[in-house]
Amino acid sequence: MIYLNQAGTSWPKPNEVTEAINRFNQLSPDQWMSVFEEGIQTVTSFFGIENTDRFLFTQSCTQALTIAFSDFSWNAGDRLIISAMEHHALSRWFYKLQNERGVEGVIVPRSVDGPLDLEVLETELKKGARMVAISMASNVTGEILPFEEVIKLSKKYGVVCLLDGAQTAGIIPISMKELDPDIFVFAGHKGPLGPQGIGGIYISERVSMICPSAACEITPGEKKPSVFPTYCDTGSAPMMTIAGLSAGIKWLQNKGWDEVDAHRKSLTRLMRSGLDEIGGIKLVGSTTYEKYTGAVSIVSETIPLQEIKEKLGKEMGILGSLGFQCAPLAHEALGTSETGTFRFSVGPLNKKDDVKKLLELIRRIV
Repeated sequence: MIYLNQAGTSWPKPNEVTEAINRFNQLSPDQWMSVFEEGIQTVTSFFGIENTDRFLFTQSCTQALTIAFSDFSWNAGDRLIISAMEHHALSRWFYKLQNERGVEGVIVPRSVDGPLDLEVLETELKKGARMVAISMASNVTGEILPFEEVIKLSKKYGVVCLLDGAQTAGIIPISMKELDPDIFVFAGHKGPLGPQGIGGIYISERVSMICPSAACEITPGEKKPSVFPTYCDTGSAPMMTIAGLSAGIKWLQNKGWDEVDAHRKSLTRLMRSGLDEIGGIKLVGSTTYEKYTGAVSIVSETIPLQEIKEKLGKEMGILGSLGFQCAPLAHEALGTSETGTFRFSVGPLNKKDDVKKLLELIRRIV
């Protein structure tokens, strides 16, 4: 199989990830806490999080977003601003908060040549808002949103900024110390190369959350009031997947960002340029934008995408993602809400030959 759905979940995992999970399954319960503590240190160091008390593991990025939005101190009339390129895990809260808590929602459209119109964003920020929440990159087009500028504008107008790093964690360098967002969430099974069932949330000290006080380990009779979420809120810490995530991150660190980044960019350039040259195939999103993850989506003007998928799978075992990638809002913005797209995405364990075979076969099919 040639696996080109790394934006969905990374595969295959490095051997070190499998080994770490197997080692954990042989540990006695009195050793589990050391795995948890090592995981906290590995992940927070990787993301430049200085205060580890403000970080929580979750069982997915979707669960992290649920904690972020549900425990935030919303008031009726607050304005929530998102981009038009959001995944359902984020956009569902955009609609849910409007329906259930009286929050006003604003969607910032794409620009002429990119995934986010910063001028429209600033115009909306001038009107006042409680939060700007955006994905750092589109899971449909692979376009990296201008998240640094979004953070700067949010700070300028005193608005909380939430970054969804599901498509960028482990793919581009991310440092909370340097970026300084208010809230950051990520998925561990994509770019960081961990197993499925792991994610996390960071909430800066500037942000107050509202949830029932709960503490897992306190002395009976001792009061420890807190409204910051704990593992009583997120559920049991998934120790086995934390072990795998730690191993995935260490594998990336041993490789080094320069090598990982250069490899991704090389494969992505080859894939995008090669697909763009095939008659009848059209790249989805901007063709002049320059910042991408390892993902690209296509539509076909001559042959059904389903037929392309079947032939790719039958003739060469190539697996991508056909459909709507759980991002109806983004597809509406891209004009693909009727057809969906065929997305291909590369990771650090893909080879140049994988992309060449994809391009060769699509040329033949079309």
